[in-house]
Amino acid sequence: MRRLVTLVLAAAVPLTLALPGAVAADPRTPAAPVPSVIAQARAALDGSAQQADRDVSMAMRDVFLARPDLSPAGKRQADALLGRPTDPESPDNPNSTTYDPAAPRAQVCGPHVCVTYVTSTGDQSSAAWAAQTLQVMETSWTREVDQLGYRAPASDGAAGGDARFDVYLADVSSQGYYGFCVPEAPVAGQAYLAQAYCILDNDMLGFPMDPVSSLRVTAAHEFFHAIQFNIDAAEDKWWMEATATWIEEQVAGDVNDNRQYLPVGQLGKPRAPLDTYDGTLAMYGNWIFVQRLAQAYGVDAIRQIWARLDAAAGAPDQSSIKGISSFLATKKTKFATFYSSFVEANQIPKKKYAEGSAYKPAPVAAKVTLTGKKRKSGTKKLAAPHLASTSLRITPGKGIKGNRKVLVSVDATRGKKANPVARVMVFKKKGSVSKVTIKLNKKGKGSKLVNFNRSKVSKIILLLSNASTRYTGCVSANTTWACGGKPKDDKQKFIVNATVR
Repeated sequence: MRRLVTLVLAAAVPLTLALPGAVAADPRTPAAPVPSVIAQARAALDGSAQQADRDVSMAMRDVFLARPDLSPAGKRQADALLGRPTDPESPDNPNSTTYDPAAPRAQVCGPHVCVTYVTSTGDQSSAAWAAQTLQVMETSWTREVDQLGYRAPASDGAAGGDARFDVYLADVSSQGYYGFCVPEAPVAGQAYLAQAYCILDNDMLGFPMDPVSSLRVTAAHEFFHAIQFNIDAAEDKWWMEATATWIEEQVAGDVNDNRQYLPVGQLGKPRAPLDTYDGTLAMYGNWIFVQRLAQAYGVDAIRQIWARLDAAAGAPDQSSIKGISSFLATKKTKFATFYSSFVEANQIPKKKYAEGSAYKPAPVAAKVTLTGKKRKSGTKKLAAPHLASTSLRITPGKGIKGNRKVLVSVDATRGKKANPVARVMVFKKKGSVSKVTIKLNKKGKGSKLVNFNRSKVSKIILLLSNASTRYTGCVSANTTWACGGKPKDDKQKFIVNATVR
């Protein structure tokens, strides 16, 4: 779900719900207990939820997954939430986007998509805007399905008039949304594949960008959610949002709206775990990790990873990090190796990303300057949770003369099993950057002499990656981390010393 990140949010409206006989949500995906899932979706729809709970597409996903275990009363509420704007208004869903039954309706269709809209009331759209939306949605279909090769959204039969994919125009910008997508019903014979429809704003006015640009990136993003729902609606939410934000580059790359999220992803906050899904919006900013995969192995790499996550009967049905790791194994690359190269790329985005000249390098966690009088850094204690990194910048200062070297020693306290990686980037004054690996033993300890000639070296940056992919309680832990599990190596600490030689 795309939303305006500069929106000032109102306080959440308390909701009290009674769901007789409700039981826990589908255990295969991290989700709140059923009453909370319904409440979150309702609050998200009317814009009253807190920032962390305002992701309508994922809130609706959770309702879809919870529905089989609900009581009859709970199912009625879920069905009302998942219902289309053209469905009759339900007393079970007072926050619905249902059209006014008296409003005249119109529809325009292309080869793959139909756009439905009303011509009066607050949801009204013009025929010209509906036609524009149809054109943009057909472009998204062509790029994402026909050219990139993703499985098309599941057919909805005769819902909306025929089997073509349905988009509805409604005034959702009043809640701060560009649009969202709803997995309305399971595909026959498939527990975790869903048919879907999307709701997009009826004019895209009031947002920072011009309406057509807003429409183009929203259509690309939301349509990819519909594709995801027909691959695995229960996949890890960080990956669903990261790849949907990345796909904007493939469909509407000239708009560059997704750059606004980079400061909250690992490019801006390298010490926040890659699989974060919360109100910080880090999952949107971590499209840059997807971009790094695509640049390293080709755009089709992302489709190949999604194929490993496929939840259709007989398909692999892996979770996000496992699927990425298994893909990398086909390239004879370990996840830790790739992840550390991603961490390095974020220090020099101009050199490593196609549009990197517009990106700010990742910040360093700590800094020290060594001089002729201060030749030792003293013990530096740094830490990084799972799938995150930390760093130390070491600068040669006054009194560092001749072909000096600096001995960099690292102790990753959780040892080799936790997949720590220590790399040094040497920034030359002439602009080049060289890289040195500090080999760590089984206990996580290692050291390396690194060039520290002040006349040639401007700085070195020690990058310490916690590339652990170990989780406990996958699914059963019911968290929002990858696989719904609990990270095993969040307490990784790095003890560092640097001495001029």
